[in-house]
Amino acid sequence: MKYKAVYDVLNERRQTIPGFCYDDRSGWRASPQTYMTMQRPLWIIAEDVAAGRRLWITQEGARFGIAIRRMDEQKQNYGPTYHITCENRTKLAQVLRCQFESKTLAV
Repeated sequence: MKYKAVYDVLNERRQTIPGFCYDDRSGWRASPQTYMTMQRPLWIIAEDVAAGRRLWITQEGARFGIAIRRMDEQKQNYGPTYHITCENRTKLAQVLRCQFESKTLAV
């Protein structure tokens, strides 16, 4: 699987943290591939209720990134958005794991 390490981190978090969920809107599995699925092959929105944050895990073109925003009890975003850029899929999975291991927004 193309993004196995990323999905491994997400699934591990989902299995160990109550209320954690993610919505996978990635285009990499789409058949046939369209312009939009090729432009956004990775597009995952994760809600980490325990940590009070929402994460957007993306690949747009050649850029990999994680955007993080605080989330209140009603799942509304607030405050600034923090952006982390990664050079490849492996680094993306490593940074994502570090984010989940941190109790605060580690940017």
